[in-house]
Amino acid sequence: MKKKHPDKRMPLMSWDISNPAYGLRTKKMEELQALVQLSELNGWQVNLKEELAVGYEALVLTGFDQVILWVNQGFQAMTGYSSKFALGKRPSFLQGDKTSIKAKSRIQKNLSMGKRLTENITNYRSNGEEYICQISIIPLFNSNQNITHFLALETEVR
Repeated sequence: MKKKHPDKRMPLMSWDISNPAYGLRTKKMEELQALVQLSELNGWQVNLKEELAVGYEALVLTGFDQVILWVNQGFQAMTGYSSKFALGKRPSFLQGDKTSIKAKSRIQKNLSMGKRLTENITNYRSNGEEYICQISIIPLFNSNQNITHFLALETEVR
């Protein structure tokens, strides 16, 4: 049996390297795939890959009635609420005493007109802690140009 020369090094294998961004990238790809499937089912006229290219921590999908239908894993990390708890509720359950009435009014006005918007709003985590959330809401239109859903991309403002 031939011995290997002690100075010879083996090349690095892909599993020898740990990339902390890998898990995040994988989750974002899974989220994109889930939303693309929903988009195909609902006939949304939107480029989700382009829309989700911006930074976000949480995603919230509501129906036209603004009832939560789907949230990503980042939603629980940001708010402390599980997806099971959030489903079937309106996003307003995250609001409280310090949530600006003017900000809520601007959000409702833009949604009723079918306009996309970005707004900072005070929300509350499941433990009662307040945080500033930047919300970008995208109305999702079907092929008949009717709004069927809204997608909110949310980031905590630190």
